[in-house]
Amino acid sequence: MKYVLAALCGILVLFMGGCAILTVLAFPLPLIPGGIAALNVAILGALFGWKFQWKPAFYILGVVDLLLAVIAVVISNDMGSSVGLSASDAQFFWLAAALFALKGVLTLYYAVTLKPQPPF
Repeated sequence: MKYVLAALCGILVLFMGGCAILTVLAFPLPLIPGGIAALNVAILGALFGWKFQWKPAFYILGVVDLLLAVIAVVISNDMGSSVGLSASDAQFFWLAAALFALKGVLTLYYAVTLKPQPPF
């Protein structure tokens, strides 16, 4: 489970880092994907033994991922028919919802079970 969470966090670091780089000219906008990438880096560090572990990063990202899963389900069900999404588009949103839900549940699981390490 640790490596699944690490893989999902790594993918989001790459994606959100790219989004932050592409939107650098619209200054306040890159702060959101840059912040999400930084929180995912903090989770990766905590999973693999950094001495400094910021546990609120787990809770923040866990809740954000679960909210994104709910939003993806709402888009695929309710808004999909009104906007004109095809069946393959709806499947994409269901897959995104499942991945975000998995990442959110694993993040919250590790937030509860991760033992803090001594600072030295």
